Amino acid sequence: MSKKIFVVEDDADLSDAIQMILHQEGYQTVASFDKNSIKGVILHMPDMVLVDHKLKDGFGSELCVAIKKHPLTYHIPVILISGYPDLADIAKACGADAWLSKPFELADLTRLVDHYLKRAA
Repeated sequence: MSKKIFVVEDDADLSDAIQMILHQEGYQTVASFDKNSIKGVILHMPDMVLVDHKLKDGFGSELCVAIKKHPLTYHIPVILISGYPDLADIAKACGADAWLSKPFELADLTRLVDHYLKRAA
């Protein structure tokens, strides 16, 4: 059974591109577009969450904190993605497992995803 990745990205084109690449790599994806996605994470119980830091309704780092504090989801790896210059500090502060600066190469994304999902297997 393939691993499931929950993608939280409010740019529909980027969300579609990320999902397409992840599907090509053999992963299942579920998409969401807002920071209040903790219910979706609990519902789908993905193997990983990719979340954009700057969303239309707030910050993905808030979702990361919620995931890492919830007893059902704290173990799920979270990768924070953003164009923010201090993304490494933001990722560390919210408890993200990793971060990826925009713009990024899709190969870098897949390497990072593979690293965390194979480590968790």
